[in-house]
Amino acid sequence: MITKRMVENKGMICTDVIDNGEDAIEAVKNNHYDLVLMDVHLPGINGTIATQTIRTFDKKIKIIALTAISLNENREMLLSYGMNDVITKPFDPNDFYRIIANNLSEIV
Repeated sequence: MITKRMVENKGMICTDVIDNGEDAIEAVKNNHYDLVLMDVHLPGINGTIATQTIRTFDKKIKIIALTAISLNENREMLLSYGMNDVITKPFDPNDFYRIIANNLSEIV
């Protein structure tokens, strides 16, 4: 919900907040999104597997990982699942907005 408020504070529209990987996959199948902010550590199917599954039917949608990168996961590994970029938590608001803007500018 904090992330949603941050996005909306910059005038962007956040249409859905999904709390698990299975529903994230279905939402992307059934809706049009310009960008997905994908938490890596979701209940059920995690964000990496959800992204990998989404890439089987949508190769173009921008997906940005939200994660506290640990020793077991790194940027290159996350990108290998089909994510376009990574925002690490806790994130600096300026970095958060810059990464989103960079990815959105690629689809305009």
